[in-house]
Amino acid sequence: MLIAVNDEGHYVSADRAAGKGFKCPVCLSPVILKKGRYKIPHFSHQRIQDCFKSTYKQESAAHLAGKHELYRLAQHEHVAMEYYLHDIEQIPDILVNNKMALEIQLSVIPVTTLIERTYGYRRIGMDVIWIAAEESLKKEGQALKLTLFQRSMVNASMRRLITYDAGKNKFYRYQLTGLTESMAVMYKRQQITAVNELMNIHDGPSSSQCLLISESARDSYIRRCQSKKSVLEPTLSALYQLRINWQQLPEELGIIVPSQFYIRTHPIQWQSRLRLLVIRDEFTMQKFKEELDFFVYYASDLDHEQLTKQLLQEYREAVRNLYVQI
Repeated sequence: MLIAVNDEGHYVSADRAAGKGFKCPVCLSPVILKKGRYKIPHFSHQRIQDCFKSTYKQESAAHLAGKHELYRLAQHEHVAMEYYLHDIEQIPDILVNNKMALEIQLSVIPVTTLIERTYGYRRIGMDVIWIAAEESLKKEGQALKLTLFQRSMVNASMRRLITYDAGKNKFYRYQLTGLTESMAVMYKRQQITAVNELMNIHDGPSSSQCLLISESARDSYIRRCQSKKSVLEPTLSALYQLRINWQQLPEELGIIVPSQFYIRTHPIQWQSRLRLLVIRDEFTMQKFKEELDFFVYYASDLDHEQLTKQLLQEYREAVRNLYVQI
């Protein structure tokens, strides 16, 4: 930990502390100040198993360095480091203006844990920004192939991902602008030099344009479906019942609409399943929603019902424009 309580009851940071007599701000048990030429100054419990903080999260040297840098970037704000929130038993890395928690999450944890901690902050009227590991991002040119865990740290309302590069000790803001036909996420990246750039809400969201999946990308997707070797595979099953040759897919089965950003289900699959529901005269909004697998984001401005309606509206408009152009 980087913050402790001294003999006078004041909070003190490890890099400015000297001597002995420090206590953990959570459990008030004695802690030891550790400094060294090659070590980030920090406090350590004498009996680590006795403190809630020790079981809340273990921190690497990279995490500690990132927290130091984040604290430095927030110096012009009212900022607290490792402030224990008793009401929800959570300890944000950095607390800004008593209303915004900043959490560096370099290691992978269950998405459910991340969402539960997010809800914890919201219960007491706080917002949170999650910060991912820059080094763990997989890039395809100017696009990201995000894991489900990395997706969960995206603010979907603002289409934004914040990362920390431990090697360079720098923070970055990714503005997510759209999808490629391989479902990678296109982006614009900017280095963060002050903490208010993390909280800036004025950037526009993503592109509103639709994208037709190319024939080669469609073939590649169909081959992945075939490799599962199951008659229950959703896309192939729908195409079979629709009597559509997978080698001659109509263009309207393979349109990437803006709301696809929220949907894990491949466009060819949900558009085929939607067509089957309509042909059978079985369509309802609920049945269509059940065909969709939604990504989990810690911050989103739409619920699943709203997303389903928006997705359908965008798709209808895209199909209408497709045939008007033809």
